[in-house]
Amino acid sequence: MTGRVERSPYPPARAVARPTRAARPLLSPSQRFLFVLALLTFAFASFYSSLALLARVTPALFPGRSLTELGIIRPLASLNTPIVAITDPGKDSVLRKRINLLVLGVDKRPGFQFDDNPNSGYLTDTIMVATIDPVAKTAAVLSFPRDLWIDVSNPKAPESQRRINQSFGDGVRATGTIRGGVEELKADLKLNFGIEIDHYVILDFEGVELLVDALGGVDVDIPPDLAVPAWFYSNDDIHGVWVEFPPGLNHLDGYHAVAFGRHREYDSDLKRVKRQQLVLQAALNKAFQLDILRDPAGLWNAYASTVKTDIPYAKFPGYLDLLRSTDGRLKTYSLGDPVNDVPTVTGFTTAAGAAVLAWNPENVQYWLNQVFTKPAYSDSNVEIQNGYGPDGAARAAALGRYLAYVKGLPTVYYGPDAPQQPHTTITLYHLERRVLAEDIAKWLGIPASEIVVVPTDDTALPDVVITIGRDFKVPGT
Repeated sequence: MTGRVERSPYPPARAVARPTRAARPLLSPSQRFLFVLALLTFAFASFYSSLALLARVTPALFPGRSLTELGIIRPLASLNTPIVAITDPGKDSVLRKRINLLVLGVDKRPGFQFDDNPNSGYLTDTIMVATIDPVAKTAAVLSFPRDLWIDVSNPKAPESQRRINQSFGDGVRATGTIRGGVEELKADLKLNFGIEIDHYVILDFEGVELLVDALGGVDVDIPPDLAVPAWFYSNDDIHGVWVEFPPGLNHLDGYHAVAFGRHREYDSDLKRVKRQQLVLQAALNKAFQLDILRDPAGLWNAYASTVKTDIPYAKFPGYLDLLRSTDGRLKTYSLGDPVNDVPTVTGFTTAAGAAVLAWNPENVQYWLNQVFTKPAYSDSNVEIQNGYGPDGAARAAALGRYLAYVKGLPTVYYGPDAPQQPHTTITLYHLERRVLAEDIAKWLGIPASEIVVVPTDDTALPDVVITIGRDFKVPGT
């Protein structure tokens, strides 16, 4: 920087009188002590206020975790005092609500664009909702067969019904954006199934290949009914190879994992859903084996360009932490599966000649209850015994359907007949299931005070036993 000489203004500027700084008064030792004490009081008040705020914010960024559970700040959390209480949100807080992720696999060929453009309205070969319960520390995936015939939520759509795998593409073409496609599908999921989505993850074939290859491949144990004999596969409809996936353990690289997950030529889309779930479970197992979920920053930097997602970077470490808390235990479900040998989906042809799948609302509700189980009911077992008498079997069956289909209890089964009794009773064996027992009592019109409690650590026993008596009536009748 070169210097320069500034010309003095003419006429010369008038000198301005400035007040002189007054001499600083000396503080006495007692005054200095009070001053320091005031500073310390302010500092500690700010510290505790910040800590209390952090305790509230922690579950939002780390779902299912409290301030005291995070090792890096556990020493701070131990400083909780009655003056400034550091309380975590309760299990029913909105900050601990279930997290639902929409996972889409789009049918995009290599070299084709996939961005905010009407031409990116691809069909979705894979539609899954991955759900994680921060309270119960459980994870599940619900798959939707691509040909499910659903009601359309968008009043501006040209048709009132369509295949579920058309929703995303129709939304992209209508809005010119990928988010528009996601919002269209989210609205359809809420209208037809009551599912609300928090975030989305979208991959194409190449993205899945890259992710699987980055894991060093995956080991998939293929059951006989999902094996694939020799099949000519192409990921671009130009170049192809013969592939084969026999029963048993198969080590698959990215290309072959995608091929296996896409196959339906020799059977059906319902089998393809099962294959995709096998690949997903194998990939999750491999991620846990490699312990790569402990490096959120590295994962984000490595794969952010491979997938399209609206998960904020700030939430990414918390979601990985929550996924680790499940220990890789992933339950998989499909709306294509029957319930007690009753089909959930049935093929039919529309007036326009499209082959689609109609669905049984009662069965679908059963599967939704299994996937989105209330935390207090997670992994619970309820046994129903007939103490009504000769006509009690039908009543017990009706109660079982009510508990499983209407109230969403995950496991309800029928036990041995009990001696005939005048009143219906509820017996609680595992004390941690008290909420479950009290809810059942409320549904059956039985006072909670009449629940029989028989504490035991025997896991072979059910959590709750309902013995229907002569006074039993099916709820709602």
